[in-house]
Amino acid sequence: MRKIILLFIVGLVCQNVFSQTSLTTNILKYKLSDGSAYVDVCVEIDSDRMEMELIDSVWFSHIEIVIAAEKAGDISVVRKVNLEGPSTSDSLMAHTGSHFHLERIKLTHGNYLITTEIDGETIVDEVAISFGDRPEISDIMLVEAYSKVTPGELSDISRSGMNLVPLVDTRIAPTAYLARFYVELYNIEQVVGTDSLFLMSFGFTGADGRLSPNHTRHLRLKAASVIPVFETLPVDQAVPPIHGGFLTVLLKTKDGNEITRLNYPVSRWTPDNSIPLSDGTLLPFAENWTDINKLYRHLEDHLPLGSPSQQNTILKILKDTDDIDMMKGFLEQFWVKRNPENPQIAWEKFSYEVMVVDSIFGGCRSDHGADTDQGYVYLKYGRPNTIVSRLNGTDYYPYEIWHYHHTLGLSNRRFLFYAPHVVSECLEILHSDIRGEIRNDDWINVLKSRENRLRVSESQINRLNPRDTHSREEPEELFYSPR
Repeated sequence: MRKIILLFIVGLVCQNVFSQTSLTTNILKYKLSDGSAYVDVCVEIDSDRMEMELIDSVWFSHIEIVIAAEKAGDISVVRKVNLEGPSTSDSLMAHTGSHFHLERIKLTHGNYLITTEIDGETIVDEVAISFGDRPEISDIMLVEAYSKVTPGELSDISRSGMNLVPLVDTRIAPTAYLARFYVELYNIEQVVGTDSLFLMSFGFTGADGRLSPNHTRHLRLKAASVIPVFETLPVDQAVPPIHGGFLTVLLKTKDGNEITRLNYPVSRWTPDNSIPLSDGTLLPFAENWTDINKLYRHLEDHLPLGSPSQQNTILKILKDTDDIDMMKGFLEQFWVKRNPENPQIAWEKFSYEVMVVDSIFGGCRSDHGADTDQGYVYLKYGRPNTIVSRLNGTDYYPYEIWHYHHTLGLSNRRFLFYAPHVVSECLEILHSDIRGEIRNDDWINVLKSRENRLRVSESQINRLNPRDTHSREEPEELFYSPR
């Protein structure tokens, strides 16, 4: 199986970009020095699209991707890849965030349809490959993350001495202050001569369609058959615009004659009111923070309550920012949206519950209860109506069953936590009957044996044979009829 990159834990993440969909693709075209061409099919997948397995307290994820290139009705290339996500014992890490995969396909000149199929969803991109016999500019890669290549460790994301993770989108976040991009220039020496100087101008257009002087730069480069360029441009709330903007690359001779240009569509998201961009007076519970590290830790405590968009904002945009005002604005708007009538009181009640989960469950997570499975469930679904605890004197792994009469519009719902290492401090979710939460239909067999090494995938046959809920196994009796 092939590995994928978990985007929100990649080092050196460029926080000017951020995807809003559960599945996104982008096709980038490049040429080689011999004139041949290839495309990079970039795919970003949210964690909730992955197949999940819990094996010996470690989460494993995988998914199948099928990529096909079709030319004139004939299939030129088919790739079927079974991808693995990073393994982790942290259930929150396993079920949130997004994954990136890059598939490189060599193609001859012509017009192609590139089809990407994942989990029943199909995305089709049209791609035209030129002959490569004239000055040309590659597609522009907006860069999500980057690092220097370690000698001897080249990969598909390595280019010109750098590891570059592309943004699988052409939209820049409303909070961004810069954008990094990578582009390649081809066959420029055919016009100006090898090693001769030429001018490269690049920048963002404004709402008027013209290059913005404050967002444009110029370089003098020496001509060659292939010239890689990795650069940074400033962005702000107005440039590039929300719609209709371009990242323009313009090449000229030293006499000012145009060689070629590329207008690459780039836009901004519509600003999300969860990150206010104004300087209005904040409510006291948001305004009074002075320590940026403590404030970010407090925002992490909000992950159980957040929507996928809010969770990704906390984990991607806010994680590495040094702008405490941005964090304060996000905190205020988080509670204004949840309780517009009295966000201050709603925040105070939640903060009290955070202290509760820190004191009860935080012992195994550096005093941060929200980082535990039990703390996460407690903050998201509230206090359970009943708790059945069997931590000692049992033939099973230590376990607890939480029963909710009503929670988030649902009735009669349960969570089963257990300690797979026979340590009762930090219990993990083994099974829940709430849709979207961890489900393991063979949980009783996992719970029964402390020597159990059963793979979850091997136990799913029980879904074909509904379990007898009156088997007299104590955990089942307690799960379905809590006392």
